[in-house]
Amino acid sequence: MPLEGHWARVNTPLRETTRRERRIVWVGAGLLAIAAIVAAIVAIGSSNPSIPAGCIRVDLPSTMGGGTPQLCGKTAASFCASEVANSPPLDETVPPKCREAGY
Repeated sequence: MPLEGHWARVNTPLRETTRRERRIVWVGAGLLAIAAIVAAIVAIGSSNPSIPAGCIRVDLPSTMGGGTPQLCGKTAASFCASEVANSPPLDETVPPKCREAGY
């Protein structure tokens, strides 16, 4: 059996929220919204900058996962001419990139 006045006592706040507390909540929500917008802009942006002229960027597999080195100049020319670049599994992706870069 419910007690008399129990619902009102349980659902009545102990005190009113002050103007300062409301302002703090609004500022926090605004900062959170700005952070979400900045995070979205950063996520949409490109993480791979453009490849300079005379350079190639190759995905190389390895036992520890792999890497994506950017090779330029003589290093790129020697890599494009190497047997590694012209044998599986790189023979499908590396030679077109080398031809595009002029090697």
